[in-house]
Amino acid sequence: MTVIITAAVFIIALVLFNLIIRRMKAPKVSSSFYKEQSSPPPEKKDPGADFKEILDTLIKLNLLIRTDRDFSMDLILKIESIIDDLKALIPDMITRYPGETLTYELKKIGATHLFKTVKEYLDLSSNSRQTQRPAFEKTIESLHDVCKRSRQIVDNNEIAEFKTMAHFLEGKFS
Repeated sequence: MTVIITAAVFIIALVLFNLIIRRMKAPKVSSSFYKEQSSPPPEKKDPGADFKEILDTLIKLNLLIRTDRDFSMDLILKIESIIDDLKALIPDMITRYPGETLTYELKKIGATHLFKTVKEYLDLSSNSRQTQRPAFEKTIESLHDVCKRSRQIVDNNEIAEFKTMAHFLEGKFS
C-alpha cells in the first residue's frame, strides 16, 4: 500500500512539475514598480533548475516520512500539506517575483530547512522523539502557517508585506 501511495505521489509530482515548467516558459510581464522596490539576492541558477532541485528534495522528504513506520499519520499529513503548499507557491513566486527576498526565503525552506528539520527528528530514537515531539509539532505548525500566510500575500499581491514576511522568515528559520 505504501509503495502504491509513494508511486502515485511521485507521478503526480512529475505531472505538476511538467505543467509548471510549461507555465514558466510562457512570456511574463513584470511591473516596473516591483523591479524598483526589490533588492534581490544573487540568482545564479535557472529558475526551472532551482524548482527542480526543490521538488526533488520535497519528493525525497515525502518518501522519507512515508517509509518510517514509527512516524505518526497526523504528522505525515501535516508535512504533506506543507509540501503541497510549497509545490504550489514556489513556482508562482519564482515566476511572478523572481528577485524578491520572500521568494528566496520560501525556496530555502523548500530546498533545505523543511527536509533538515524532519530528518533530524526522524534520526532520533523513539524515546527522544517522544520528548521532542511537542517542539517538532510547533515547528511544523509554524511552517504550515508561514505557507498559508505567504499564499495570502501572493494571492492578494501585497508587495508591501513581502519584506516584512521575508525578515520574519529570515529571523525564525535561518
